[in-house]
Amino acid sequence: TFHFVALYIGVLLKGTCYLAEEIFHLQSRYHGSFWRALSTCLPLHWHGPMLLICGSAYVALLDGDGQPLSLHLGLASLCQLLVLALGLH
Repeated sequence: TFHFVALYIGVLLKGTCYLAEEIFHLQSRYHGSFWRALSTCLPLHWHGPMLLICGSAYVALLDGDGQPLSLHLGLASLCQLLVLALGLH
């Protein structure tokens, strides 16, 4: 479950990077529509519910190791940023 959460965090981070680049092309590619650019870069119609399901399953299966959930998610985010930065995806 943690692996799937980490993968979807990676997808969301990658989409956010794409969105940051596409902001400069709003007029030429998306006719000024921020929502079109957002839906192109972050297709949340499928990834959003899957991230919610995986996150809920992770919270439900949390083994109580004493570490806060924010630490686990923060480390997963940092690992995914490292994977994206190194081109290991």
